[in-house]
Amino acid sequence: MNLPASTSNLKVVYGDAPSQAPSDRVRELTGLSDDINYQFGGKYVWLVPQYTEDVGSAATGFDIVIQGESDPALDDLAKGAGGDYRYIIPRTNQQEERKVTQVILLRRDSSIGQVPAGWDGITIDINKGRGKTFLYLAWKTI
Repeated sequence: MNLPASTSNLKVVYGDAPSQAPSDRVRELTGLSDDINYQFGGKYVWLVPQYTEDVGSAATGFDIVIQGESDPALDDLAKGAGGDYRYIIPRTNQQEERKVTQVILLRRDSSIGQVPAGWDGITIDINKGRGKTFLYLAWKTI
């Protein structure tokens, strides 16, 4: 059975203007802003899926890490906005057969309590502790 290419990682791309948004970036499901830093200032921040056909390195999900200290090995999702550092970490599990094949951002005015219908996983709120909109990364697996 041939599986579609799976997502192995999400590359963080920075910009100084909306016109610099990568064409292959992760979009917001309903057409709202896909800039991670939207409403917070700092750099424009977008996520770009990185694909692989190597099942062993394919992601099985994603975690959001929010911490007060910078990690120079990771790209800050809140670059230039001040406050906590926010990182996205791909999860890989070679024992898990289902791999991420599609990702989308969900921007909402209220918290999402469960994985939305039609999706297989969701992160915690990327904007946790920042106020304003709630922002999640959701994914489908196959």
